[in-house]
Amino acid sequence: MKRDFRELVIVGKKEIAKLERFVEEICDYYNINNEYFGNVLLATTEAANIMFALNESSEKGCIVISFDRNPKGLVFRIKLKNGVDETTVNEDILDREIRKHKLARDIFIIKALTDEIEISVNARSIILVFYVSSMNYEKSLQRINELKEYWSKKDIVIHKK
Repeated sequence: MKRDFRELVIVGKKEIAKLERFVEEICDYYNINNEYFGNVLLATTEAANIMFALNESSEKGCIVISFDRNPKGLVFRIKLKNGVDETTVNEDILDREIRKHKLARDIFIIKALTDEIEISVNARSIILVFYVSSMNYEKSLQRINELKEYWSKKDIVIHKK
């Protein structure tokens, strides 16, 4: 199998449209259907937004999104780059930042839409894997239903208050 590697650098939430275009071009190239394309697009943009939320205090930071097509499927790596020595970062930063920014909902959405997710301990990178070798319509429907169920539960909780 021929490997495909691409990379994109974005600075700030104002450049999310570049990420959307990047994902769209990749999904078009690999003939990813509209339902699954929506999963890939939403998961990657949410992961980028998490990285921006974790990096909001730094003005010189950027996010590097790399794409790799390998035997597992489509792999997107969203990595925070801001010149900070990663070895000095506290290991509980992700838990602290999740509470601070209320990112649990965003992480739940990403987990529901991806086949594999890996978040580094120091919250410097998120790796998203989408299986496309045996992708089927039923898996897309299952994911859509999980999201609908989540949002309907949220609506019930909000209306009860």
